[in-house]
Amino acid sequence: MVSSISDHARPADVQLRKGFGPRVRKLHARIGKAHHKAEGMVFSRALLEGQASPLQLAALLRALAPAYALLEQQGPELASALGARSIPWSALARSTALEHDLAVLSALEATPASAAAAIWLEQLKVLAHQAPHRFMAHVYVRYGGDLSGGQQLAEQANAILCRHDLPAVSFWAFEHELASLKQQLHDGFEEMDLSLEEEEELLEEAELAFHATQRLLAELAELPPAAVAAPRLSPIELLLKHDKPVPRYTSYPTAAAFTPAVGEAELRAQLAQPSTVPLSLYVHVPFCRHACWYCGCNRVTTQLGSKVVEPYLAALAKELELITAAMPQRRRLAQLHWGGGTPNYLNAGETHQLWELIARHFDLEPDLEASIEVNPEFLSRDAALQLRQLGFNRISFGIQDADPEVQKAVNRVVPVEQLRRVMGWLREAQFASVNVDLICGLPLQTPERFRTTLELVQELRPDRISLFSFAYLPEQLPLQRKIAADDLPSPRERIAMLDDAQRLLCGGGYEAIGMDHYALAGDSLAVAAREGRLHRNFQGYTTGGELELLGVGPTAISQFPHLFSQNERDLKAYSAALERGRLPVERGLVVRDPELLERRELIRQVMCAFAVELDLQRYPAEWQQLQALAADGLVELQQEQGIGRVRVTTEGRWLIRTIAAVFDPAQQQQASGSRLV
Repeated sequence: MVSSISDHARPADVQLRKGFGPRVRKLHARIGKAHHKAEGMVFSRALLEGQASPLQLAALLRALAPAYALLEQQGPELASALGARSIPWSALARSTALEHDLAVLSALEATPASAAAAIWLEQLKVLAHQAPHRFMAHVYVRYGGDLSGGQQLAEQANAILCRHDLPAVSFWAFEHELASLKQQLHDGFEEMDLSLEEEEELLEEAELAFHATQRLLAELAELPPAAVAAPRLSPIELLLKHDKPVPRYTSYPTAAAFTPAVGEAELRAQLAQPSTVPLSLYVHVPFCRHACWYCGCNRVTTQLGSKVVEPYLAALAKELELITAAMPQRRRLAQLHWGGGTPNYLNAGETHQLWELIARHFDLEPDLEASIEVNPEFLSRDAALQLRQLGFNRISFGIQDADPEVQKAVNRVVPVEQLRRVMGWLREAQFASVNVDLICGLPLQTPERFRTTLELVQELRPDRISLFSFAYLPEQLPLQRKIAADDLPSPRERIAMLDDAQRLLCGGGYEAIGMDHYALAGDSLAVAAREGRLHRNFQGYTTGGELELLGVGPTAISQFPHLFSQNERDLKAYSAALERGRLPVERGLVVRDPELLERRELIRQVMCAFAVELDLQRYPAEWQQLQALAADGLVELQQEQGIGRVRVTTEGRWLIRTIAAVFDPAQQQQASGSRLV
């Protein structure tokens, strides 16, 4: 027998059934019996297997909207008259979510009005006036289903929409805990004051209500699946086919092109140029209490605390003095980011001192976007509240993997309970956005273990998620030699983990941003991606536009339209340069070649807008390469009057770096960077 949506109960649902009251138990038994004659099974099965189309999903929401509006208009008064006072109507209400979802899916082709939905709506209107207890049966079937089997529906529906570059829907997303809502719904139905005859009619109507929905689903199965187009190769096959070293393109040209021939003089000349445009400031805090074996960041591992922090802050103060002295006027900051290393290596006093140091040299915009990276192992409630009070409104912490064995294998052990506490403190402090970092491909990771981590992330519900693929480079990074190559998951296992993450996160209300970022639909990063305002710099994806980026601290990179400048990577060399009164630049790159600048813009459009136009006469070789990628379903191409238009598909976003590399001649001559998997 084919299973139905409601048969896919979560363990929590099964546990909840043990506490059913007598009336709810009867309702559940009657509805369960009706599942054996479910007319909508074809569509239900297609949805649960991820084969339904966006067109069908939009038609489903469109058909449900009038019925839910009536349920929520009439239900509270009718329920109260019957003695049901525990039903949490405001928390259950779906009408606002339906309005939002229909708006975001409005671009999809209109479908014929649902005859089944029209009949159901008229039936509800009659019951509201003539048989309120029967009307309430429809309330139980609809909201009870949304809180149970509807959660599987949400996961698959949003995964389908994500694959077709469509935003997630929020119809099945409840703000309150599901178990609590279910219990309140059940309590309300147990409270209803019904005669034996009315109770039997309630049970009878519940079965009819179930079949009313099933007839609607049966209609959907007959809609043409125009929006479903299976990729020529599976995501796993595509990644394996195109797996080769590729830059992350946080800049173009990449940092590999930097040269010692560009140094302090070029940075001073850049700083001397008058400008009224605000800056983005990056501050590198290099210290860590212990070394994570996967890490490739520039860091200093030490337990000395203030003994190393105090001279470092003095060096930063000197660097900022030299920088602002070179500027013809005081500059404003629109963005501020502290990275590392571990910025929360600093104690409360040192953190305050560094914030004040920055404020002494720059004017902080009223709507400053201030973000910081922290290690959750050493974060306390007081520290979280202090960071927010200082002015940080965005924060990021690394989970990497929550499995204890994986954590031990990379020398970064943070108990799950501490991760939960940290998220609670950050929400208490009211940070506008919380990001977590995950890494796929770590030693001892398996798809099963990583799924547990993903489920924890879904529970924590950060606003943004960065999901990186582990780059194993033991020849370049000595710490990684502590990791045995035999302990690493296979490429197929890594791809399975990435695929699982894509499905779970998109099914849970996140939107895929570029190649390795996810954000909740309402987060500013997701909004910027939808509106074509996404940008990219050495910190990754950003909403800050093309702001000039000034980096301070060892290894920090500054980025201007025609100049890249990187500080000394060695802390002693960095400090020594400052003691001699010079800006601590180690290397950089001047970019004035018009072709390089044009290629930079093409790569930016691919990475950020997922679409680009190019002159086919000037880029014939690139167009030929794009045609090969189009054959694999990674891009869609159009050409008109000598202009080629490229749109990256959903499958192509997995390989966005590969697509961007088409416009990088150096990459065509010799592959460099990290592998995709």
